[in-house]
Amino acid sequence: MKLLLTMFMAFIASASFTQICTIDYTQTQVGIYPDTLPVGYVGQPYSADVTFKMPTDTMGYNFTNFKILSVSLPVGLNWQCNNSSNNCNYNPQVNQYGCVHIGGTPLLPGQYNVDVTVIADLTVLQGYPFTFQIYLEILPNNTSTTNDGFSMVGASGCSPITVSFANNNPGLLAYEWNFGNGNTSTVENPVPQVYTTPGDYIVQYKAFDNLNVVNVYTLTNLSILSMSNYGGGFPSFETADPYFKLKENGTVIYQSTIIQDQNPPVSWPVSIVLNPANTYVFEIWEADETVGEVLFGADDYMGNHTLSLNGCSGCTAGTSSISYTVTNQVINPTPLVVSQDTIHVYGYPSTPNIAFDSPTSTVSTIDQGYNYQWYFNGSPIANATNTSYVVNQSGIYHVIAINNNGCVSFSDTITGVYCDPAIAPGIAMGGNNLLIATNVPNSYNIQWLFNNFPINGQTNDTIAALLQGQYSVEITDAFGCVHSSSMYTVSASLDEMQANHWSVYPNPSNGDINVTLSNQLTASNITLVDLYGHELKTWEIDGQSKIQLDLKDQNAGIYFLRISGQGIQSTKRIIIR
Repeated sequence: MKLLLTMFMAFIASASFTQICTIDYTQTQVGIYPDTLPVGYVGQPYSADVTFKMPTDTMGYNFTNFKILSVSLPVGLNWQCNNSSNNCNYNPQVNQYGCVHIGGTPLLPGQYNVDVTVIADLTVLQGYPFTFQIYLEILPNNTSTTNDGFSMVGASGCSPITVSFANNNPGLLAYEWNFGNGNTSTVENPVPQVYTTPGDYIVQYKAFDNLNVVNVYTLTNLSILSMSNYGGGFPSFETADPYFKLKENGTVIYQSTIIQDQNPPVSWPVSIVLNPANTYVFEIWEADETVGEVLFGADDYMGNHTLSLNGCSGCTAGTSSISYTVTNQVINPTPLVVSQDTIHVYGYPSTPNIAFDSPTSTVSTIDQGYNYQWYFNGSPIANATNTSYVVNQSGIYHVIAINNNGCVSFSDTITGVYCDPAIAPGIAMGGNNLLIATNVPNSYNIQWLFNNFPINGQTNDTIAALLQGQYSVEITDAFGCVHSSSMYTVSASLDEMQANHWSVYPNPSNGDINVTLSNQLTASNITLVDLYGHELKTWEIDGQSKIQLDLKDQNAGIYFLRISGQGIQSTKRIIIR
């Protein structure tokens, strides 16, 4: 009993799978679910699970194993089955369900038919391939972002990008936009902005519900340039002791220090905030001093000047001349909303260089740390995402390099040549001594050879075998791949042995030819045949031993004369000049 329990637990362990993906057990029919994968976006993480339910038999034979061989996914995505510890082998007699997890970050937009290749084993057949397709669409990265102030669409991508903006605070009094690319705007909803240089761009936004501008006026200094000692009340022998008072609407709000014993010019730095709605007046004074025990009376009033918010240079204040400065600090309204966000513009990988190695039929590029995808005649090659690819078709190849931001660089194109060893032309004998080239794919050029020498002009799929010897055929595709047939030997028949019993002269000739027949040759006609086996003319012999043939109407070239009749046939080659 203990042994049986141990065996049962081992069976359960072998039938359980790692939780890589989630199986949808609601699917009761044999198949793959879903048949259309969720939409993905370039540069954004992708995750999807595919459930499959396997059949247990077909036509009365049990399936004993299914192996997931490959899943052709767009660049940046990968797959993992829930039975990876067993190399993705599944026994439907134990469990009909399995799943595959698809994840990663897609790098190329497009519409893809994902091929799932499965190898099936039956009790009577092993290694039978099945291919299923699942549709997947990868859309461009149209990244959206939002904050308290605004939203952006297309805020990241490969340069150049165009970003659209939407104001999240409509109806306010004013707006300020700084897009980080040198452009600004004050409209509520600005036009889209173009970013051409890779980098990060800070977009700044302010929205205002009032437009009250505050001007802060500040008196920063006052200088007395001159003071008169006549009529001012202070003796000429005394140096000045100047100071000033500042009145606001008649009330003194500031009195400077007294600069003793110093004649003008003199200055005082100050910082007095002024209200533009009020009136300010400077009063210029000179302080009297006590000399010894003598007091020279009260302070002397020099005059006044009404302050201007624009400042003044060399203005009169009674018997004095003054200058002063008033600064104006403009304080803009406080924004209701302040926001900023970042636009990311990505650069491109370096352009990949590619090469083709004829002996190994391999196209390759140097690994620069990017992702790669190979193309054949302009279409992507499934699963060809390494730095090299062994070509199995002649054509035009190129590769694209994709960086982690999904930006793509294209290589130049290169011609990859693959001479398929499975292509082997043959030769078959047809009627009328015609040789036929067989197993010739479409678009291949044909060249016949006789005793290993090309026969000029013989490029059709048939040739008249009028001479004994070895015939062969060469076929050549558009990329220069040459495939040769085996030799086909045309031997002399018994009738050909009679070739010594007739003669043709002169040969070559200008078209006048004599044919002489011995009494041992009983032929009934003579036929003129061209290199293609076409019968051009026929003459009756009627027991004649010598016949003259007029062939001057034929083009210069090689022809054959064939005599036949009463079961014999013999051929000689002639040349017409």
